[in-house]
Amino acid sequence: MELEIKTLTPLWTGGVKSGRVDRIQETGIIGSLRWWYEAILRGLGGKVCDPTTQKCLYDPEKPNNGLCDVCKIFGATGWRRRFRLVVHDHTTHDPSVEPRVVSTRRYTTPGGQTRTPTWYFPDNLNDKPRSGNLTIQIQGTTPDFQPVIIGGLLQFVADWGTVGARAQMGFGVFEPANGRLDTKPLYDGLISSAGTCTYTTIPSLQNIFLARIRLENATVRDTFDLKYDLRQLFSGQQNSPLRHFIMGTVQGRRMAAKVKISRPYDNGLMRVWGWIPEDAGVYQGFWNRNSVVDVIYHHLSTNYALEVWREVNSPRDTVAPNISSTQALLRSLLRLEEGDNAE
Repeated sequence: MELEIKTLTPLWTGGVKSGRVDRIQETGIIGSLRWWYEAILRGLGGKVCDPTTQKCLYDPEKPNNGLCDVCKIFGATGWRRRFRLVVHDHTTHDPSVEPRVVSTRRYTTPGGQTRTPTWYFPDNLNDKPRSGNLTIQIQGTTPDFQPVIIGGLLQFVADWGTVGARAQMGFGVFEPANGRLDTKPLYDGLISSAGTCTYTTIPSLQNIFLARIRLENATVRDTFDLKYDLRQLFSGQQNSPLRHFIMGTVQGRRMAAKVKISRPYDNGLMRVWGWIPEDAGVYQGFWNRNSVVDVIYHHLSTNYALEVWREVNSPRDTVAPNISSTQALLRSLLRLEEGDNAE
């Protein structure tokens, strides 16, 4: 299949030469798609390896050839990916990405000095994120794999997430340029791999929240003001490890943020999404997943126009509160009507 993609916020996928963004890289998009497929399937109880600690290795002597249900599609050592994805890049370097963003917030250091949060970006033209349109071609490499599954996954991410690197810097929101893509083949493929496995410490549809907020006349500064404000929700010496765990840190042991905030698009719309695990040592009996997510929800719903909040088994969900079935939540996220497929 072939489809056109339009960026809504700048897109950054890294490059083959020292991170230079000379064009959109296929590997950056495939990596994001794999992350989302893993997270969704974990939420359905499917068998998914943790590629950071226990990667699958193809072994014909083992059940299922030693492959989890994600590696069967996205590949593993000794096993070829079931599809080929090719990008024809028509994007250009985005001049709107400034070398630095200065917050409107102020804070006082323990030494009594006033500081202004500032975020820096590469000032080299070849390192700038890109915007515009790109054509994506998806071809199955085996007769039994349907490329429309990947098309449906792209539509899911277009609705709720981001692709590419540096999502914590607001990059990676996109939309199909020629209308919605069919998501039912994706749903059918995922449901066929559903199971009873549980995952309490890594990304899963069971611990993900997906939200959109709107702020009139929003600018990129508002993205980073919100980032700072969310960090401050977990401030204080006792909560410092939790703040780093939720919002990331570059000091000492680097840690990626679990909450992502997009740059504004579509007249002040901003996407906020993340995953907060059920089990984490930093909670230390004072916090738990629900209390962390509730603090984030309360801040967004109080200070912004909260357009939508999606989350399994939660009264916070604005479409289907307390929906206990992850399969039902997935159907709703994919905009599949009842009766399209038996549960």
